[in-house]
Amino acid sequence: MHNATDTSLLQAANDDLAAHAIVANLHRAIQQRMERDSQAHGRFSRAYIAELFDIGRTISVECRPHHVDSEWVTARRSWLDAVLRDHPLDRRDAQLTAARHAADGFLLRACVLGCDATPDGATVRMRDALIAMTRPTN
Repeated sequence: MHNATDTSLLQAANDDLAAHAIVANLHRAIQQRMERDSQAHGRFSRAYIAELFDIGRTISVECRPHHVDSEWVTARRSWLDAVLRDHPLDRRDAQLTAARHAADGFLLRACVLGCDATPDGATVRMRDALIAMTRPTN
């Protein structure tokens, strides 16, 4: 490294790689959940919600910044946009979208306040209510 700019660029590249690795792990975990779900309607949203709640319940002080830094937010948003193109029902359905957004809010709250911000019983009830929103209403 010859100067501070080189160091800053290298750090930014490393941060970007780390963000993409976190998103890749998220993608794999969601795919595994989807493979175990036999109900097509809302399958992606159920897996997404369940995975975000699992992540949010285990976030520690040490890893919180990795879940809210700009590189991670950008990488996650790009990934989600791409995945939702493969799941058009999940993308178009307002109830599925609302449930995913609520799960996003839970994860962001955990990132800011830590995993102890919501008692386990309440967390389970919230997760279950959001997952129930992904089931067909007929």
